[in-house]
Amino acid sequence: MPQVNMGALEIIEAAKSWRLSLTLEQAIHFVKYLKLLLQENEKYNLTRIIQPEDILEEHFLDSLAGLKEGHEETGPSLLDLGSGAGFPGLPLKIFLPHLKVTLLDASRKKLEFLRFVIKELELEEVGVLHQRAEDLGRGGGREGYSWVTARALAPLVVIAEIALPLVKVGGFLWALKGPAAFDELNEAEVIIRLCGGKLIKNISYDLPRTGKRRNILIFKKIRSTESSFPRKAGIPQKRPYIK
Repeated sequence: MPQVNMGALEIIEAAKSWRLSLTLEQAIHFVKYLKLLLQENEKYNLTRIIQPEDILEEHFLDSLAGLKEGHEETGPSLLDLGSGAGFPGLPLKIFLPHLKVTLLDASRKKLEFLRFVIKELELEEVGVLHQRAEDLGRGGGREGYSWVTARALAPLVVIAEIALPLVKVGGFLWALKGPAAFDELNEAEVIIRLCGGKLIKNISYDLPRTGKRRNILIFKKIRSTESSFPRKAGIPQKRPYIK
């Protein structure tokens, strides 16, 4: 396991370079989170990125990059789909402490890790959910969340079908994507419309250390999702809705 020599003040300074302002308490949370992630990584197979500086940039600060310009396209209740090791849901919770967060993942092992982090960081109003997004969107979670995030989860044509049905009308979906975001957007145009979404903003940026290209596609839910979506669990992945 790489040695964690990074302190809270170093994290605060790194965040400033992203135009993000962290309190000392928030930075201490990130130090603890970093240590827990590296400590438990082999057990839970959480991330291939294992250098502390890379985790800070590619996981923690990258999860917060969409907040550099303000918090207009967010909401009080966040559902993070395919949360994995907690990105972007837990960094967003640390940065916005009053946010009510649900972390959803299909892996029980990863949810076990997330429960451990939530307990160790003493985070309140954070829950974990072991369920398929399609089942949640066809059931009690339909149009139940003001803000839904999906980071490195699936092609956009799949994300739109499984995520937009979960967003309240007037709420937002953030799809955190790499350099192919606009190719995926063209492919997903029809399903986005059928599920009630409209692209209202794209935030493009390069990671300072590695130069990797990132895009955050922000959709507003402007009308209710058509009743036939999402299709049953697994179908959006096997047969993406491309017209």
